[in-house]
Amino acid sequence: MNHDTQVCLISAQAIPNLLPALDELWRPRRVVLATTPDMADRAGYLERILGRRGIVTERLPIRDAYDYFEVYDTFFNFIERETVEIALNVTGGTKIMAMAAQETFRDARKPVFYVNAETDEVLVLGDRARSASLSVKIKLPDFLEAHGYTFANQARPAKPNITREQSDLTLRIVDGVEKFGPSLGELNHIAAQAKGSLIGKLDERQMDSINLNEVIELFVERGHVRRSGDTLRFVSEDARSFVGGGWLEQHAFKAMSDLAGTHYFADYGMNMKVLAPNGATLNEIDCAFLHRNTLHLIECKAANLANKGSTGDDKGTESIYKLETLLKLGGLRTRGMLIDYRGRLSISDGKGDRNRVEANLARAKATNIRIVSGCAIRTLKSEISQWIKSA
Repeated sequence: MNHDTQVCLISAQAIPNLLPALDELWRPRRVVLATTPDMADRAGYLERILGRRGIVTERLPIRDAYDYFEVYDTFFNFIERETVEIALNVTGGTKIMAMAAQETFRDARKPVFYVNAETDEVLVLGDRARSASLSVKIKLPDFLEAHGYTFANQARPAKPNITREQSDLTLRIVDGVEKFGPSLGELNHIAAQAKGSLIGKLDERQMDSINLNEVIELFVERGHVRRSGDTLRFVSEDARSFVGGGWLEQHAFKAMSDLAGTHYFADYGMNMKVLAPNGATLNEIDCAFLHRNTLHLIECKAANLANKGSTGDDKGTESIYKLETLLKLGGLRTRGMLIDYRGRLSISDGKGDRNRVEANLARAKATNIRIVSGCAIRTLKSEISQWIKSA
């Protein structure tokens, strides 16, 4: 299965080119990246990953990926001057580019293979096609870097050890979604105002709110907040962040991590800060996992998504647009889930503007985003499992 050199056709889908290059049984000494000018950056992403693994890379320029005869001649001339064993990974490129490359290699009686990234299989093409399994599992840092993104100030995605007390707390909050929703919104605002000082104040109305005081007591009992009359003192910045909505991210992470073994996640994590290819734009990911070499992103919102956001749209619309932008991190097959604790993206709760809710749901569906809203969060683990199976 090993060949001295693998030739890859560069396209927006990086993983089918990366898998056989990193697999122990298929790993080549050299990878030749056939790339058009508009795919040069994507070739560079792969070069960095392969270079760290000690694999030699070089580029084979393709001027026009839609000129069949020019592409054929480019590969013909390449094969003519090669003196080592070479094989073509025909998975990427445009259809014209792939057809011309495959025809050239077959005419020269050189091996051609196709990678099914969803099943981790290589299909060796020929008179009698045969398949072989790949054992390599791409992790989140390499997966994101293959698409041009890098972790900011962290080598690996966080996998916190969620205590039984934290899990019990989030379950209680989720079970009481109808009761605690508005009060948690107020507590989120208090926590946001306490950034830096770690001190928050309750007004007279909030002091008299039975539900709000019950919610505060839940966090006090578990050591996240100390209370003295109308004053809340968050014990740390992490505690303030947890009270201000981080609890929902931990609840989602716990559901996700419970499924990691049964659904064979290659990698997963939470609270990831990722830099875009320009090195400046920072993307924050609440939770993410890799399943069948497809990136799944989960965005968690404990705030009232019916409220007006900073752009003039409601926060629900803004959240969908943000997640839609994040879907670019992992190529065309990336999937997204938006968790809405307050239920403002649910038709059934009857609390929001129905027309706006319907518009947001239609936008989410059109951009491959699954919504889990309100009471549905009680069965979040099942929602994530069904989401995975629906691909």
